[in-house]
Amino acid sequence: MRLALILILSLFIGHVVAQEVTIMSYNCENAFDTLHDAGFNDTEYMPDGTRHWSRWRMYQKLRGIGQVIMAADTLRPVDIVCLEEVENDTVLTYLTRRTALSHVGYSYVMTHSADMRGIDVAIIYSPLTSRLLNHRSIRPATLSPTRDILHATFLMHGRDTIDVFATHMPSRLNGRIGTRNREAVADALLAAADSLKHIRQTPYIIILGDMNDGPRSKLMRRKFAQFINLADTRNPALPHYDTRGNQTVRGSYKYQGAWENIDQILLSASLQQMYVKSEILALPFLLEPDTRYGTVQPRRAFTGYNYHGGISDHLPVMLRLRLQ
Repeated sequence: MRLALILILSLFIGHVVAQEVTIMSYNCENAFDTLHDAGFNDTEYMPDGTRHWSRWRMYQKLRGIGQVIMAADTLRPVDIVCLEEVENDTVLTYLTRRTALSHVGYSYVMTHSADMRGIDVAIIYSPLTSRLLNHRSIRPATLSPTRDILHATFLMHGRDTIDVFATHMPSRLNGRIGTRNREAVADALLAAADSLKHIRQTPYIIILGDMNDGPRSKLMRRKFAQFINLADTRNPALPHYDTRGNQTVRGSYKYQGAWENIDQILLSASLQQMYVKSEILALPFLLEPDTRYGTVQPRRAFTGYNYHGGISDHLPVMLRLRLQ
């Protein structure tokens, strides 16, 4: 009798967990291989480049990224992971097949952008829970080359169709050109999202990635007002990011001692009832003491040009939904 009860309880818990969807975004900060890609300025990350990038350093970085993804959820692997600043298929193949992620069986899709350094946006996903229906790259009409937007459509657990837009928006630098580029990317995102209304009666849309700007910026408030921004601490619609009890972490990125929420997750209003939780993954092994400004900071691969052994200057953000 006791054994039967345990089996029934286990099946029930498995059923409940299976209806949840976890989606994560992580700026990997220069996840390069060691070879030169013709036409791109990637020589800095080569063995004879200024950072003396080696296969061992690449392996350490990708193993670390795999460790982050595996540690993100203690119940089961994350369903969909959006990655920014990954160079090419070599990097994604190693990440999905030769790190701890190989046990999950992740597949991936990625852009092949015109970005001058050759960095791209990618999505890895678990085929066990996420059936990829289609994907495409969207190239914004920017004044200078930047990262493409990656749009992927998934059928989650055989039930609901979710459209995911992964983006790495242009930097706030470069004055007017930078501003125009960011507006062009925002316009391309909105046009692609709006087009889904002609395909599905109630599209479920998630836009996430490195926005290179805060949620209360003029551009984010003006362009994305129709979306629920989970990074906005003053958004009354939903609770903002949780940090798993780490009170010293107040954002996903730290610049000159100030935390910023530039890694953002935007939801269409249709997903509000499915929302469970959103987090900044302040995992202890991703942090180190901030000796200059106090408290902690993300542990990077480099401090200046000195190899430091960390992973990224960003912290991952994650969304949890419950299918209805």
